[in-house]
Formats: sequence, structure tokens, C-alpha cells
Amino acid sequence: MSANYTRNIQGVPVTLTLVDVDPERVKLDPTNPRVGFSMRQLGEEMRNDPACTLLLTSQEDTEGLKRSIVLSGGVQEPIYLRHDYSVAEGNRRVVATRAAKEEHPADARFARMPAWIIPEGTPEGTVQDLLNEIHLGSVRGWAPYEKALQMRALLQSGLIHEEVAERYRMTPMDVRQHVEAADLMDRLYFPITRDPTDAEHRSKFSYFLEFLKSTRLRKQSETTAQLPERFARWVRDGQINTGAKVRKLSKVLDQEEAVQLLEVAGFDAAEEFLARKDPREHELYLTLEKARLRLQQLTVAELVQLTESADRMSIIAALKEQIEAVLENAARFDQRRTSTSTLSPTVATARA
Repeated sequence: MSANYTRNIQGVPVTLTLVDVDPERVKLDPTNPRVGFSMRQLGEEMRNDPACTLLLTSQEDTEGLKRSIVLSGGVQEPIYLRHDYSVAEGNRRVVATRAAKEEHPADARFARMPAWIIPEGTPEGTVQDLLNEIHLGSVRGWAPYEKALQMRALLQSGLIHEEVAERYRMTPMDVRQHVEAADLMDRLYFPITRDPTDAEHRSKFSYFLEFLKSTRLRKQSETTAQLPERFARWVRDGQINTGAKVRKLSKVLDQEEAVQLLEVAGFDAAEEFLARKDPREHELYLTLEKARLRLQQLTVAELVQLTESADRMSIIAALKEQIEAVLENAARFDQRRTSTSTLSPTVATARA
């Protein structure tokens, strides 16, 4: 089987050739975003096909993909190969097909797989653009960390941030932050994890992106000793386990006691401490404050809508009644507590 197809990639026409290949003949890509960090930790002589196969098999659901390929009677979607038969896109399908071939050696359906051959001389930047288009338009796509590595590869191929931003429909600042977040993970997070090859770690990319997107956290990094390193450790140890907590981290860093609680007991304990010190950090009072500010900003049109809607009026009235009831009960409680505290110890004991 052989067919040609000319694809326009960012204004560059590239003629791809569709062929059937033996999965054993192709070479896996050790720089693939899913295995690139782990492969870089190996000596250069060990960055080979067997190591890449082992990483892909252990990190991803390659077994599930193999079962799917067996049920489908072979690979249905072509992979992409450079002219030297190194994989540009489709590492997992190659590994899964090899496993299916080994499991069913007499079945010809797993002896070959479809592949688009990228012609020799195609600039690496164009190859990266092609992969970008494939994954932007694919239902499976790349995870955010892997997409950030793809952006980094485009920058390393010679593109500027503005060009990469255009390809990803982002702003140049977004591109910078995504690449910086990937660099931060590679430099500070993966090396301190027990198993850097664990695919679960890549899902923490959003935490590092939130960290870098925060102007306050960036400024605090200049004054707080080793804040990025400490942040990586907090993520690793589970003290910070949601993106929302990253967005609240700057407030924790404003209070040394809260930071100490974060280190020892986790983010929730630090947040609870802040709520005791500042009512606006407590969920209830934060909600009330937001409601107060929103009511303060009612427009004339909204006031007209309010007067014309019995349901809306009843909601506002019920809120008013509830607030008055809470204030009245609080006043009674405070009066009773005050009167008790003014009694002599003997009388207070007798009443108790």
C-alpha cells in the first residue's frame, strides 16, 4: 500500500506518503513528551528503544490500547514517521502493536501498521507544527504538560513566542507561562518524587501553571526563601492538592503562622487559621461580603426588575429577616455572656 497526500502545514506544503510498516522496523522517539523527562535521566547510551518501550508500557495504559487494537483487528489510525522511520507521532500504538504481534505471531493483522512518512528535508519546526495540528484536532489530544513540552519544542526549533501563540490560539504570555511551568516541574518537582516516571505526576502541571500565573506569588518568590522549591515539595507531599489551593496560597504566605501550619498539617489547617483571624476568609462571611457588595452595585434596571418580581422581592425580604434574626440572637447571647461574667464567682457558681 502506498499513497501520497499533500498537507498544508502553516502555509508549508508537505507531501506525506502512506505506507504499511513492520512495527519492529520503526524507532521510538525518546524525546516524546510522555517519556522525555524520564529518558533524559538516563545515560545517553541507555536512551534506546527498549528503555522507551519499558517506560511507555509502565506509564501509560498500553495494555488497554493493545486490547483495543486486537479487538479492532489492527491499528486503524496511521502513525507519523520521519524519513528514517523514527516515530514523530504514535509511540504508544507502536508499542501496543508490537505486543499484539508477539501475542498473536500468526495473525497478519498485527504484522504491519499504517504510517504516514514525512519526507526527508522537512524542517523540524514544520514537523512540530504538524504534531501540533494533529493533537489540537484530536479527541485524545495531549495533556497540558505534554502540550507545554510541544510548545517548548517549537520555541527550540526557532519560532518566537508570538508564532507559537498563534498556533495554539493563545497569547504570548500564556505560552511563556506554560513553558516556564513545564521547566519548573522538570527542574524542581520530578527530581524529588519517588518515581518520576509515574504518569500521575504530569497531572500536577496545572498547579505549577497557577503558581506562575499569580503575580503575587511571583513577587513573594523574590522575598520568600526558596519558595518555588518549597512549593514543589508541598505539591509532592499533598499539602497542596488542588488548583484552587494554589490560587489561595499567597494569602497563606502573608502569615508566618499559617505557613507553619501548611508545612505541618496541610493547607486546610492553614486556611482555617486565616479564617479565624479574618472573617472574610471564612466561607460564610466571604459569601455574605460578596452578597453585600453585589447588592451595593445594583443598577437602576435591576431595581426595576426587582420591584416587578414578587419572587425576587421575597428572596431579598427573606435574606433581610434572616440577617435580623441572626443579629438579634447574637445580641442576646452576648448580653447573657456579659451579665454572667459580671457576677461574683460565688453567685456564678451557684447559678451554674
